[in-house]
Amino acid sequence: MAHEILIAKARQLHKDRFHKDAHDLLVANLDREKFSNFVFENHPIWWSEIKAGICQLSRRSSKDIDFVRRIWAQKDFIYSFHRHANNLPDDNKKLAQLLDKEYLALVSESHAIHWIVKDRTGKPWGLISITGISLTHKRAEVLLGVLDGAPGGLSTAAMLMLFQFYFKAIKFNKLLSFVYEDNPHSLKGTLHIGFKEEGRFKKHVIDPRSNQYVNLIQTGLLAEDAFSENNKRLMQRLLS
Repeated sequence: MAHEILIAKARQLHKDRFHKDAHDLLVANLDREKFSNFVFENHPIWWSEIKAGICQLSRRSSKDIDFVRRIWAQKDFIYSFHRHANNLPDDNKKLAQLLDKEYLALVSESHAIHWIVKDRTGKPWGLISITGISLTHKRAEVLLGVLDGAPGGLSTAAMLMLFQFYFKAIKFNKLLSFVYEDNPHSLKGTLHIGFKEEGRFKKHVIDPRSNQYVNLIQTGLLAEDAFSENNKRLMQRLLS
């Protein structure tokens, strides 16, 4: 089967939500050694629901359009989650297309994955994303935001669940988190779950509210540090 036809069939299977079938098709017809990275990017794990304890993570798509609209309308939340987040298209059809394009893209195309953070009942409460993904260096940046009023521990549970996916399932090496210096609460929480401060960048980014340049703190977490005794206790409490 010609590669172009094979890839087109795999993409259609992904579009129809038959992710395992897409992967199986490629495994059966491609040289696994020559196309190992491409086959890896088509593995159903990238689209899988992640559930444990009090938290669920679901890949964001057009099915989430109402929640995405609602959460983007909360300016304080978006400012906390991503100060430079793009505005959404006004037209729902265009937004649906954008969300599905994001959902179906391979990691090497989008360099990002976005999930909806839900509680154990499936109610959505926030967003968690990994961006700037490098398949070569096994590295990415994480962004997390949960609405006020969410069940206690949900934000921490979402991050710990990401650790399981990121370091154990897809076997990445390093996770980065950039924290604004004017947000000490966020920095404290980031350090509490094992991230280490790696550097401070003076007047590194423009703040969209104050229109002033602000300092940014880079923190990082290595695979070998993600499952510390403290994090294991938290996982036992929140994800069991």
